Amino acid sequence: MVFDRDAVVTVATGNAGKLRELLRLWGSDPPLLIGPGASYVEVAETGATYEENAVLKAVALSDRIGAPALADDSGIEVEALGWGPGVLSARTPSPDSSWQERNAHIIAACDAFGDLARRARFVCVCAFVVPGSPPLVARGEVEGSIAFAPAGDSGFGYDPIFIYPPFSLTFAQAGEEKKDSVSHRGRAVRAMRELLRNRYS
Repeated sequence: MVFDRDAVVTVATGNAGKLRELLRLWGSDPPLLIGPGASYVEVAETGATYEENAVLKAVALSDRIGAPALADDSGIEVEALGWGPGVLSARTPSPDSSWQERNAHIIAACDAFGDLARRARFVCVCAFVVPGSPPLVARGEVEGSIAFAPAGDSGFGYDPIFIYPPFSLTFAQAGEEKKDSVSHRGRAVRAMRELLRNRYS
C-alpha cells in the first residue's frame, strides 16, 4: 500500500487520556489522526519491550481496518523499583488497581528506600503501521523524580507524582502546554512526525 499523506490514521488505544494527548500532540497537519471508535479491540500486550507492544497494537488495528494505524506503549521507570515497572506500568501493582493506588504504590516504594531512590523517567514508543510496509518506530524519554505526594489536576496516569526538575512541578501541575514541550510522548510524536516526513515526503 502506498501511503497517502491525506489518509486517515486511526489510533490504537482505549485509554481516553492517552487518546486526547496524542490527538493534541499530533496537531492538524496531515495525515489526520482519529480515535478508534468501534474499531478498537483490546490487544494483549505480551511484548517484553515498549517497542514490541507498540508495534503489536498498531499492526493488530491496521490489519483489522485495512488502513494506517498509530499506537504507543509507555511507562514509568523508577529507581526504587529497580527501574520498573516499565511495560507493566498500567498493571502495577495489579491490573485492577486504580491510578490512585498505582501512584500510592510508587510513592511508598520510594519512601522505603529514601530520597536517593526517587529518580525516575517516563518512556514512550510510538509505532506507525501502513498495511504492506514495515513499521516506523520512534522513542521519547524524559528524566525526573517521584514526588512525596500527588500534586496537580492536569494530565492523567502517573503525571501527579512525576516531577520534571527544570519546572520544579509535577506534570499534573505544569499544564498541557508546558508538559507537551518536554514530555516523553511529545518527544516520541515529534520524532514520528520526522520519520514520516523522511519516508513519505
